[in-house]
Amino acid sequence: MEMELILAIDGGGSRTRCLAVDRTGKVVGESVTGPSNHLLIEHSVVKESLAQAIDQALRDAGVNRTQVRCLSAGLAGVDFDGKGAAEMEQLLQELGFENVLINGDMVIAHAGALGVEPGVIALAGTGSAILGVGKYGDRVKIGGWGPIYGDEGSAYIIGQRALRAAASAYDGRGPATALTDQLVKALGLTEFRQSVARVYLIGMEPREIAALSRIAYETAEAGDEVACSIFLRAGEELAEAVEAALRRLEMTEQYVAISYQGSVIESCRLVLSRFVESLKRSVPRAKVVPPEFEPVIGSYLLGCSAMGWEVNAAMREELRKRSHQRQGVMAGREGG
Repeated sequence: MEMELILAIDGGGSRTRCLAVDRTGKVVGESVTGPSNHLLIEHSVVKESLAQAIDQALRDAGVNRTQVRCLSAGLAGVDFDGKGAAEMEQLLQELGFENVLINGDMVIAHAGALGVEPGVIALAGTGSAILGVGKYGDRVKIGGWGPIYGDEGSAYIIGQRALRAAASAYDGRGPATALTDQLVKALGLTEFRQSVARVYLIGMEPREIAALSRIAYETAEAGDEVACSIFLRAGEELAEAVEAALRRLEMTEQYVAISYQGSVIESCRLVLSRFVESLKRSVPRAKVVPPEFEPVIGSYLLGCSAMGWEVNAAMREELRKRSHQRQGVMAGREGG
């Protein structure tokens, strides 16, 4: 019998991942190519990234397109409610696929973290947002407004608050903090006042401000109280947003799973611990659990649901084994 596959895609502003996964949950092919956020990237580049990702994954699997039963994509340019999906559905159909399922990147992150079960996920990387899914599939999004409106709990806001705390200390308006000297070093300056020209005249993009969060975290880990307070506040604000999602879904009085993804909440111990503590106080029946799978696997699971493929314990174990293997590879690269 010919192998049946789902092509699972996780497409973002910097890269596109594609997995070819069979009905048992075994990943038989994969690829990584360029960006595919159609809101930020030219149409031709998006199309090329997706086409290359698909072709490379199929070549890696040693299969052809006729074996693909569904192409399930989670894309950064598509919102939680499907806005922006039509354009990308058409593009993928132009690439030769009729059975196409398009979701936003938040949706596949939720599906991966919670295994397509109801609950809430906190996403905290360069930006931040919360996605809640109720027991009948109803969705609610909290945050995700970008840095002007808020983005509380994000690396950008942490970087911004680090700069503000350093400026306050420099002026003598706020408590002394090692952030002032550490940020000077990180920006390649000799004196903190020079940071004004670096931020305003030369200009710093949001991702560059967000990158300062790593310096702030190293300062916090070294015991600086001001830096610590920035990360504890981030954890509290993410918890407040999760609680707001639960209220809107009317799930505050029942058992509900909460998970998380993104560099800030996964890598910063202070943020995650305060996030968990805050939720225990405000929503006692909520249980914070680590993400079960990465977002691209969430895309596969949503494809299985659309196709009516049963996701049994053996499939989950196969997918879990693959995720653990990948984590080991990534840890080895980081350690080297």
